Amino acid sequence: MKSQLDNLYRRSGITKESCFQATRRLEGHNDLSLWSLTILAFSLIVISLLTQLYVDNIFIAEYMRFLGFAMTAISIFAMVIAVVVQKSDFSLKADRFRRQAMEINELRLSFKHLIDKDIGADEQQRIYEEKSSDYSQILNRDLIHDQIDFYVSSTEGIEHKYYSSKMVLAQFSGYYLTILMSVSLFAWAIINTYLATL
Repeated sequence: MKSQLDNLYRRSGITKESCFQATRRLEGHNDLSLWSLTILAFSLIVISLLTQLYVDNIFIAEYMRFLGFAMTAISIFAMVIAVVVQKSDFSLKADRFRRQAMEINELRLSFKHLIDKDIGADEQQRIYEEKSSDYSQILNRDLIHDQIDFYVSSTEGIEHKYYSSKMVLAQFSGYYLTILMSVSLFAWAIINTYLATL
């Protein structure tokens, strides 16, 4: 019976770490989506102002159609990001995962001291069934983490680096690409407008 409690303690520990990892992943989604939307909007505003204020600029005159298309595309892209972020509720889900991990941690602490304690087989079975039932209720009541959260939280060394890199590429590369595209377009428009005024 001691092995059952030990096994429950180990399994609940893995789930707790996976839930905390899911919290970090979803907070990353929330932060990066906010940054990408902010940078997109800022780029849109600045490029729009450039086309209005520097109408006679050689660069603006030459690239007016492209800049108009870019502003329209950025507007649509910003709207899509805003809808996806609003529908995804990243911060709410992250908070739910955090609360679930904390509940699991409290459950683990409630029976950790009983694992090595010398108690009767009937009492051990009763404790195991009670704590196992509590653990199942926590899992059934809330979200279940993604598989990548398990891999990132339960691996070490090169395997951990592989899964962490895979998570960043699969989950966050779109945000980084959006930020890079916005900053590049913004810098290209500002620098060329400035150079054309010299």
